[in-house]
Amino acid sequence: MQLSNDVILIAPETVKAEAKHLFWTCNPDESLMKSINEFGQTTPILVSETGGEYELVAGHARLAALKDMGLPVLARLVQEANELDKGLLYLADNEHRTVDDGMRLTALRYFASQVDNKTLKQDILPRLCVKPKSKDAKLLLGWMTMPENWQGHLAAGNVPLAAGSTLGRMDEADLNALEPLFSRFSWSRSNAVNTINWLFETSKMNNQSIESTIQDAGLNEILSQGLSPKDAIARLTVAAKAIRYPEISKLQDTFSKATSELTTGTRWRMNQPNNFETGGAELTIQVKDAKQLAAAVKDLEAMAGMSTWETLWKLGEQDD
Repeated sequence: MQLSNDVILIAPETVKAEAKHLFWTCNPDESLMKSINEFGQTTPILVSETGGEYELVAGHARLAALKDMGLPVLARLVQEANELDKGLLYLADNEHRTVDDGMRLTALRYFASQVDNKTLKQDILPRLCVKPKSKDAKLLLGWMTMPENWQGHLAAGNVPLAAGSTLGRMDEADLNALEPLFSRFSWSRSNAVNTINWLFETSKMNNQSIESTIQDAGLNEILSQGLSPKDAIARLTVAAKAIRYPEISKLQDTFSKATSELTTGTRWRMNQPNNFETGGAELTIQVKDAKQLAAAVKDLEAMAGMSTWETLWKLGEQDD
């Protein structure tokens, strides 16, 4: 492979830009358009020439921007480049971009068709800022064996890379049953991993499918309520935890109701510090001056006389 030293001027309409090695294509952003308007094209695109036709090797956003503006394109010719060379050049040309796990997976899928597994781990992964022996490397390579629809959910940011450890242990039927939870919402790492683990563990404990576990947990009903993504995810997470830890969930529900009765109208906050291994609660408050402190003491004295405390004392008892 060789890069010519000469820069040529070509019409953007003459450049084909649909090749598979252009795996991170996106529309030109506002900053690029502003830069071209102010300074012109500062960096040539890379093209190869075959039979008098140009194929884009790198510079998709620049090409699209200049085409929209009706301007000619500065380009350097790439000679004698195979599909691996084009992918590596494209990767190098995009090294300034912030890369997420979905983008890494997309790139790995391209290079997996060009190199063996050893090269993929030792050469390509470091180019994607992933250490070959890291946990992320193992997860990314595991995701490459997942169904394409699930890879799409990772690329869309709906499911985190870390969820792959458990998802990879599920069969096709379980993955299909689980998919509606992640096809519409973008989950945080902790909520997604916890929910998937709780459902998977419950299904194994009860010797039933993920579909049956989801049904028993009432997750389909939650999905059908038309809730906002934030509210839906919150309720789905609570329901998944409840079916995995039913006793603790019941205790938490009782605790929440009791603490609400005790603290409503005050600045006091309460939590259960040891997962209900014992009864009781931890009280916290923030005060900024003597007036707030006096009010807090007064509220606490009023709270101390409420019968609701008896409910909290009993939550840690074994026979509750």
